[in-house]
Amino acid sequence: MTTWTSTELMAWQPPPSWHELSGDQRRAHLDQHGIQIPLRPADWEVLDHDQRTAYCTWRDRILSDTPEAREAKEREYRKKLRAWRILMCWWIFCLIVGLCLVWGTSALGENAEVRVGITVFVVAGYAMAIFVPMRLNKPVAHT
Repeated sequence: MTTWTSTELMAWQPPPSWHELSGDQRRAHLDQHGIQIPLRPADWEVLDHDQRTAYCTWRDRILSDTPEAREAKEREYRKKLRAWRILMCWWIFCLIVGLCLVWGTSALGENAEVRVGITVFVVAGYAMAIFVPMRLNKPVAHT
């Protein structure tokens, strides 16, 4: 068995229908054509970091980017997005309840300036402590 270099391995192009083949079908196709894609090619030791990264990316694209893997990533994304939305709705509900307590009860008396001040403080605090960080951490779909 000959050991292939990274250049020789990466020169191989999969067939056009490769994107739709499952992991088992891909392995069967590679075995049928006598192609073995090693974890580390023969010239691994002489490759620099960028070349190693390029090879690992190519290998992952060839072997791991299967319909099953894409479906699992999509399920995980939807699960995280649903949890994110539920948490955002919970915080909005808490904000509304807090504002209803400030404006809907007579606990603060008839002093509108205090109510406006508390409302501004609560909305600004909510935006800085909850809303902005949650928007920054919103799950994104993997393409």
